[in-house]
Amino acid sequence: MQKHSLTAFAVACGILPLMLAPLSKAEPLYYGVLILLPLVRLWKARNISVLLSICLVAAGIGILISNPLPVFRPWERLVMFALLLGGIGPLFGGAWNEQLSQRIFTYLTRFCLIIGGLSAVCGAAGINYGTGVFSGLTPHSMVLGPLAGIGLLYAMHRSTEHYLSGGRASWWLIISGIACAAAMLQASSRSAILAAAAGGIYLLLRVPRGRGILLVILALGFFTLLPFAEILTDGILSKMESAQEAGSIFSSRTELWDDRWEEFLQHPLFGVGFASQSIITFAHSAQSGIIEPGSSYLGSLSMLGLAGSIPLFLTIAHTLYRGITIPGTPPLSTCVLIFFCVHMTFEGYLLSAGSILCILLWSCISAIPTAKRPHQHV
Repeated sequence: MQKHSLTAFAVACGILPLMLAPLSKAEPLYYGVLILLPLVRLWKARNISVLLSICLVAAGIGILISNPLPVFRPWERLVMFALLLGGIGPLFGGAWNEQLSQRIFTYLTRFCLIIGGLSAVCGAAGINYGTGVFSGLTPHSMVLGPLAGIGLLYAMHRSTEHYLSGGRASWWLIISGIACAAAMLQASSRSAILAAAAGGIYLLLRVPRGRGILLVILALGFFTLLPFAEILTDGILSKMESAQEAGSIFSSRTELWDDRWEEFLQHPLFGVGFASQSIITFAHSAQSGIIEPGSSYLGSLSMLGLAGSIPLFLTIAHTLYRGITIPGTPPLSTCVLIFFCVHMTFEGYLLSAGSILCILLWSCISAIPTAKRPHQHV
């Protein structure tokens, strides 16, 4: 896999501006990657995903049938999503593409660890580059929470591997993981915390011999962060209080979920159109074209209908099944996919090619082997 390292690192660096607020002006690099990489992967492809091809065709038919508002730019966003599936996702298969995907995923998860750790330092220093409750080095707190959660899972996984390979526990990994946990709490992302817990539980179950070191890391993290608990959890407690006053812990999502479900019931076969809405939940969406689905699953059902959502969901479910059942599959890629499967219940980025979370999700899906492979450190 070393022959893919330079290409994968260049691709990951092209994606980095979407993760770091100070580099936001370099975002065109990502779009350059999105144009060039699918061509390379198509050239190296040995097969093309039938399920994802059906999904893309169904999405196109849905736009033609539903004729959504032009402000949502459905065709432009569908082309972007297709390029993402081709360049980062598993649309184009083959051993070469799979190995490249694994290297890209490795670099991106390392970036998550570094960004999450440094964001915690920024929090202590009173530095906040983005928006939201606390975003650290990222553009928004809704980005920092998941990135820091993935960074924490990476630290737990790599610390376990160091320990099981006969080496000493890596203190810089443990410290970075604890810093990521602090950043995740500061971001006040309840969905990221829940998703990270699900991924961590899988890691504990998947690596029985590593449970001791994992429990030690968790205990160290708990006692290290305990003195700062009031500061770190202030934002989360405020959200919980607001939710209780509204009468439901899901108060910020209920209206969005209801609208997406109603759209699906009205257009069950092909949906309301890719990256579009027929029920405008927030008035600003009709002017800006920016959509907040509230859930990736309900958003996909409403935008793609059954014709596009079923092959999309089957792709994710089958990949998760492979990650859990195929011997030699790296635990990290599977536990990160579990993270996303939980997190997507509350956030709607599954189809959003311009979102770093969407990119990380499809990178993770591509990194899980399609067949038994020798164990890789990804």
